[in-house]
Amino acid sequence: MFGAYRFVMAALVALSHFGVQAGGFNPGQWAVISFYTLSGLLMERQFHKLSRKGNGTPAFYLDRLLRIYPLYLVVLSLAWAGSRLSWGGVLANVTLLPLNYSYFTGVPVLIGPAWSLACEAHFYLLVPLLVLCSTRTLRVLLCASLLFFATSPFMAHSAFWAYAGLPGILFTFLTGILISRKDRALIKILWLVMLIFLIAFGVTKCFHAGLPTGININVAIGYLIAALAVPFLDGFSPNLKWDRLLGLFSYPLFLCHGIVADFFYNHWQALNPLALLLASIMFSAILILAVEIPFDRIRYRIRASM
Repeated sequence: MFGAYRFVMAALVALSHFGVQAGGFNPGQWAVISFYTLSGLLMERQFHKLSRKGNGTPAFYLDRLLRIYPLYLVVLSLAWAGSRLSWGGVLANVTLLPLNYSYFTGVPVLIGPAWSLACEAHFYLLVPLLVLCSTRTLRVLLCASLLFFATSPFMAHSAFWAYAGLPGILFTFLTGILISRKDRALIKILWLVMLIFLIAFGVTKCFHAGLPTGININVAIGYLIAALAVPFLDGFSPNLKWDRLLGLFSYPLFLCHGIVADFFYNHWQALNPLALLLASIMFSAILILAVEIPFDRIRYRIRASM
């Protein structure tokens, strides 16, 4: 039932960008962490699936390229049409990976959540190495990433190290891989550790207002949710038609909700977030029919031939 889960997470990202937040709690950030954890689980399985014919790494990279880029370039073109971005900025958005460093470079991000897609693309580049690592090695890497996350409030550009950049958020992807490997004992320990972090960050937020721990709190909440939900949902059949249908909407909804909102904001000053979400879902359906399904057919055909 990962399709429905991904759809709900994409909807939470959209609603958070439509202003649905309360008291510093951001459900969109929880959803991004859930996406990362689920991606870790699915990408290890996808790599092994594509490796059965002996060409795992090229097949995996091509599969990810065809999965991400066609729809991304279509939505990017729509976002670019209403902007005055320089050619250098356009190139950075097209190549995607530089967007993950916009905290340092100031590169404008045409599609709001594209920086997180760039972070995930960095993870994709590492997948062929990570899936070959022993579980013990993955545990060490996970602990190193957790150290970045835990100390991020004391670093410059703390949001990058706590949330946006791969070094401080790699532990979420690795958690997904370890869930796939049934490392249940460690996942339980990590859940308790993150709960302790959440309490510590919360106390710090209350009594040390100058320390930027708000984003750490949201990451911790998202992780606690994902570490429970992903193993639970993994026990259900992935072949339910309604679940797969909802899953089709997750990626286009994740990408397009910003340009849909911009269109309506330019014509109507005040709109209900739920109305914006419905409009985004309807536009997502068009993208699914025009882009997702045709390119998925190409991707599956190439996958079968490799």
